[in-house]
Amino acid sequence: MTQHINSAFDAGLADVNMQIAKLGALAETQLDNSLTALKDKNIKKFDSIIERDKKLDELTAEVSSSVFELIALWSPIAYDLRSLLVADRVGAILERVGDYSKNIARRSQVIVTEESFDRLPVNIVGLGEHVQGLLHRSLDAYMENDLQKAMNIWESDIDTDRLYLSIFKEIVSYMSDNPDDAKMLTHMIFISKNLERVGDYTTSIAKQTYFLSEGEYPDTKRPKAMTTY
Repeated sequence: MTQHINSAFDAGLADVNMQIAKLGALAETQLDNSLTALKDKNIKKFDSIIERDKKLDELTAEVSSSVFELIALWSPIAYDLRSLLVADRVGAILERVGDYSKNIARRSQVIVTEESFDRLPVNIVGLGEHVQGLLHRSLDAYMENDLQKAMNIWESDIDTDRLYLSIFKEIVSYMSDNPDDAKMLTHMIFISKNLERVGDYTTSIAKQTYFLSEGEYPDTKRPKAMTTY
């Protein structure tokens, strides 16, 4: 880790990291709230989740603005430059996580208002909790610049794929026996896919953490379960 340019740059970088911490906390909250509202059939909660996505967008824009201001002011190189570029990329990743949480909330609104809906026929919440854990650990790895934690996340993506594929097959099977529920079940498929994509984004954060530490990306392909879905 190189010596920073000066104390003013240090302070600016610390501010960026604080912004990322706030953004990460909000992204985690959005994902958790969307899953909890679906599980509890809490119709009133979905609108606030969707509305709060605007705040996540604003925080992402603030991160980008701070990053480019520091680059323009100090023309950093090596580790200092990587720190800023990675912060901007992680901010964009978290904004996408927020988008998926909003999408989950919107699709859940449709599901819980269906007259035939009683309970989730598959363990979507379990997949969500798995992905939530990955998101939290990937952010910890980034904030702590912990290379080993990051690589553990990188290698765990295959578990997310397997969980998603299992749920997908269960929903398709359930749909064949309950064709009248096809609309509701299709939304469940999309929610499951949204969660799988959030899992992919947690590995993207891990990849950026590796780049921050090593100055290059992992030279191994991310483990993936076989899928055409």
